[in-house]
Amino acid sequence: MKAQAAFEYMLMAVLVLAFVTPLWIYMVSINTDASDELTLAYAKNAVNSITSGADLVYSQGPPAKIKVSINVPDGVLAANLTNHTAFFRINHYNGVTHIYSLSKARLNGTIPTRKGTYLMEIRAVDNAEFDIDVQRAT
Repeated sequence: MKAQAAFEYMLMAVLVLAFVTPLWIYMVSINTDASDELTLAYAKNAVNSITSGADLVYSQGPPAKIKVSINVPDGVLAANLTNHTAFFRINHYNGVTHIYSLSKARLNGTIPTRKGTYLMEIRAVDNAEFDIDVQRAT
């Protein structure tokens, strides 16, 4: 009689685990996808903030400057400003992705690659070709 009760308890535990395990796997998958999408959204927002700020400063000309706050996500492999492009190379769940945004102005400077929120100063520089300088605000 005791063996039958133990067997029934064990059977109930197996049935519960058989139901909960696929549900758990599904929830982890959804969480990973949402985290991945959030990382890409942060990166896209960061490069868009930089280029839209650069366009604003470019339209005003020297000595215009503004400060923009950007949120650099986790997993950034590289970030740079080249010619008219703000660019992130991000390692995420589905592989490596390139996120970029184009500006009317020629961009110089650096973008941090470490995760965090940064205040960036965007200023018009009066030189031979009129550049926009993007640096971390101090």
